[in-house]
Amino acid sequence: MASEIGVQTIQHTNGTDAMTIDSSGRVQMPQIPCCFVQLTTSNSQDTSNPYENEGYVIKFDKIVTNQGSCYSASTGNFTCPVAGVYEASTTIMTFNSGTENNQIHILKNSSTVASGYNSVDNQHVPMTASVILDCAANDTISVQHANGKIYIDANGFYSMFTVKLLG
Repeated sequence: MASEIGVQTIQHTNGTDAMTIDSSGRVQMPQIPCCFVQLTTSNSQDTSNPYENEGYVIKFDKIVTNQGSCYSASTGNFTCPVAGVYEASTTIMTFNSGTENNQIHILKNSSTVASGYNSVDNQHVPMTASVILDCAANDTISVQHANGKIYIDANGFYSMFTVKLLG
């Protein structure tokens, strides 16, 4: 026996739309916590190119998307507003003027949960890390520059960080 529910919008009792379904069946969920941020030469930590501020959480300064206002450019942290499973990923363009060892970490509550590494001679090479995390409300997710040099540009096209709630 099949059942049908015909709705266009699902709301919280306070009237906030949680989900809409258009006439073609496309689903939109406008309240999913997520961010897409980039590192530019205007960042507050190290405006030189290459960026060499090792051992610190990277404060990505160009906020492209910050749904739910979960990412803070002043701390570099994405703070999980609700418990759930989150996906975090980062791509960093390394700056290699010689033989360079480069390493980044994705942190959950200041502890390493994923890392990216490369060692290349005289080339700019992307370095990536990604992870799916089970988080509690108020857990933080960030990226730490552990070692090496990062190539940055005014637009932030080469180094970025994304986080989103999966469910």
